[in-house]
Amino acid sequence: MQTRPVAPPAGGLGWANLGMDIVSVGRVRRLLAAYGEDFFQRMLTPGELADCHTSARLDVLSLCGRIAAKEAAFKTLRVGAVVLPWRDIVVRRSEGGWPLVELRGAAAGMAADSGIAGVTVTISHDVDYAVAVAAPLLDPGPPEPPAPPALPDPAAGSAHTPQPVPSTSRRDTMSEGLQLVKNWLLARHEELDDIASDLDLIENRLIDSLSFVEFVFLLEQHSGRAIQMETLEVDEIRTLDAIATHFFSAEVKA
Repeated sequence: MQTRPVAPPAGGLGWANLGMDIVSVGRVRRLLAAYGEDFFQRMLTPGELADCHTSARLDVLSLCGRIAAKEAAFKTLRVGAVVLPWRDIVVRRSEGGWPLVELRGAAAGMAADSGIAGVTVTISHDVDYAVAVAAPLLDPGPPEPPAPPALPDPAAGSAHTPQPVPSTSRRDTMSEGLQLVKNWLLARHEELDDIASDLDLIENRLIDSLSFVEFVFLLEQHSGRAIQMETLEVDEIRTLDAIATHFFSAEVKA
């Protein structure tokens, strides 16, 4: 999958892309209760899961810390329209106890495109949350200052401003499976009465990094199709229209 950097390649004095993420312990416990530990095999390697175990049980705080660390590391790569390659960002425990990050496969390619040789991360835990902060290790090379920011276009809204949720009085005609997907989203966003078929689910944060894996699991259940997260394109799940096209088209045509 070709990466699309959304910031200049790292390099130059003082230029670094920091990443930070926070994970709710309550959300992870809910996923564990609903799907069991096997669910997290989509996000962590066997070695990472082993690091999260004590002699007696799974340490949920450690699990949350690794999830946060992966997301924080991914944010340092500054790429857009790319699914987080969960198992290609490996967070292991060093002999000294601090976390080490290894970038593999797709993540390593994204780092190379962004001028990053590696990523260092720190993790902190509390009763209800795990927080991680990551910083890139820059490739040596001639200093290259970041490009000046583009002037805003008065006629266009900010690219980072969530789109307003369009109101609609009609219900879209959709397959039963797609309706279940829509209901799942609405149940997690009680502030919404409906979701327009062309609403950007990613930009409006209806799907975030942690719920993304659960969302893929849900799509597999209702579409009857196996989904490889490593090859999944963000644009395939960006809107309900896109989801219908890529995962329910055969059912709709029937």
